[in-house]
Amino acid sequence: MNQQWLTILMSKGIELEQNLRQQLQQAKDGLKAQLEDRGIRLSAADLAALLEEVSPKASHAALSYALDIVRPFSAGMGLRISRLGDTLVEIVIPARTRNLNDVKQMHEGALVTAAIEAAKILWMRHAPLGNFDITVSRIESDFFKTPSGECRVRMELPETTREVVLAEVRDNREAEAAAELQFFDEHDQAVGSLQLQLKFKHTPALAGSAE
Repeated sequence: MNQQWLTILMSKGIELEQNLRQQLQQAKDGLKAQLEDRGIRLSAADLAALLEEVSPKASHAALSYALDIVRPFSAGMGLRISRLGDTLVEIVIPARTRNLNDVKQMHEGALVTAAIEAAKILWMRHAPLGNFDITVSRIESDFFKTPSGECRVRMELPETTREVVLAEVRDNREAEAAAELQFFDEHDQAVGSLQLQLKFKHTPALAGSAE
C-alpha cells in the first residue's frame, strides 16, 4: 500500500511538471505571435532562451516541495531538484542539521537517500500507464571525500538503457537495471559515487475502469 501511495504521489508530481511545461509552451506561442505582429522573428533557440529561466524553476520547485513535505522518508531534508530532463537529474542536498553527522559533515545516509530519490524521479518520467513500482535491491557506494557543505547528486539515463528496460517491462511486466550516480560538493568537485540495482514492476491500468 505504501509503495502504491508513493507511486501515485510521484505520478502527480510528474503530471504537475507536464502541466507547467504545457503552460510554458502556450506562453512561448503567445510571445512568438506578439513578436511577429511587430515584425520580429526569432529562431526556436532564441525564443526558448527568453523563457528558459521561468519553466525549470517553477516545475523543479513544485517537485522539490513534494519531496520535502510529502515524502515521509525524506521529509525535512530540504532536497531540491536543480536539473531534470528525460536523460538527466540533479538533486541538491543542503547542509541542514539533519543531513549532517556529529562532526558537521554530510551524512552518508542523506547522500544515499537523495541518490535513490534521484533515480526514482528520473525513471518515473518514463513510467508506463498503471502502477509502476521501483525498488532497490542492491547498493554499492564509494565515498572518497566527506564534504561539510551543500552536495549534489547527478544521474544520467542513456536512451538505450531506457528503451531496453521499458521494452522488457512491456513484455514481462518486470525488469532490472543498474544505475550509477555521482556526488559533487559545493565547488562541483567529485566526492563519491553510488551504484544501485533497481527492480521495476508494472501493473497496467485497467481499460475502462471507473473512478
